[in-house]
Amino acid sequence: MKSIKKIILTVLLLSTVFVSCSSDDDPQDKKEYEKVAYIVNYGVYGKGDGEISIYDTEKETMTQDGYKTANSVDFSSNIQSMSVYNDVAYLMSNAGDKIDVLDAATLKALGNPVSGDIIKPRYFAATGNTAYISCWGEVNDWSVMANSYIATMDLTSKIITKIALPAGPEGVIISNNKLYVALSVTNKVAVIDLATQNISYIEVSAVPQQFVEDSNGNIWVSMVSKYSTPFPPEKLGLAVITPKTNQVIDEVNFPGMGSDGMIAITSDKKTIYVMGAEAWPGTATTIFSIDVASRSIGSSALITGEKFNGLNVNPDNNDIYVLVSPDATSPGKLSIYLSNGALLSEEVTGLAPKHVIFYDIEK
Repeated sequence: MKSIKKIILTVLLLSTVFVSCSSDDDPQDKKEYEKVAYIVNYGVYGKGDGEISIYDTEKETMTQDGYKTANSVDFSSNIQSMSVYNDVAYLMSNAGDKIDVLDAATLKALGNPVSGDIIKPRYFAATGNTAYISCWGEVNDWSVMANSYIATMDLTSKIITKIALPAGPEGVIISNNKLYVALSVTNKVAVIDLATQNISYIEVSAVPQQFVEDSNGNIWVSMVSKYSTPFPPEKLGLAVITPKTNQVIDEVNFPGMGSDGMIAITSDKKTIYVMGAEAWPGTATTIFSIDVASRSIGSSALITGEKFNGLNVNPDNNDIYVLVSPDATSPGKLSIYLSNGALLSEEVTGLAPKHVIFYDIEK
């Protein structure tokens, strides 16, 4: 009888060990990443070689070709920008005329790309179940961009409708139930009332490009000079807009502002970083800091280097992520700096890295 009990006990113990090991080894229970910085690599225009590099912000490791790994096919387009909304990633492909919809945690495609009525998509903003995408449309005259528009997309049905908006809509942000749109060939910000779709305009000192929102709910927009729409250095920098009245309430002059108007804000919304760039054919680039409370810019560059192409701020620790693109055919680089400007680390990226998107998979 004792021997039978011993046999039964042994079997039970072995079963427990087997089940425990099986549970630990179950790949479904494992998460490859917890917090990531997705690096959007634009690629070479027209070659369809855009991709996503994945930087694990906790393990401090970089993985290339995130889209191809997740979907077993090449991306086959150029990625203008990427946004994550409600755990879904949206990729704007301006050389491919489509919007790819992916699971934000895995980068697996959630069906076919949205392509109907999407021509040269640029940037994405969403509220509720509707997204708003700036699109350049068919361009016959780059100084006018008469066929550009905002594509509104139902996030469930993926049905697209259009709001005509000439002048090349670029960066977008939603505040106070209004869509603010930077226009590429004029010194105006378009304001679309989302309830009525009525459009009004705010005049700024130079060509608007990108937006951030500060802790007071004010909107900051970068102002640049373009080849087709030039403005003098004293007009460049950032304008501060209050959504309450849609008026410019202040400006911060930054004569060295790069033509892409790249800006980023810290998670506490107290500091804005702006990217400066030497006029072509120069390659010198800078990062300056702006104190939101005093609306003043640093007297000297926080970070200097060559061929900076994008930036963002890690919301967990305020490290500054700067993307470097040496040329159109060589891999780029992610350089990570402490908030005091000290270089922390560097990693190789894909071709022409342009944007950094932080995403907490475990949230």
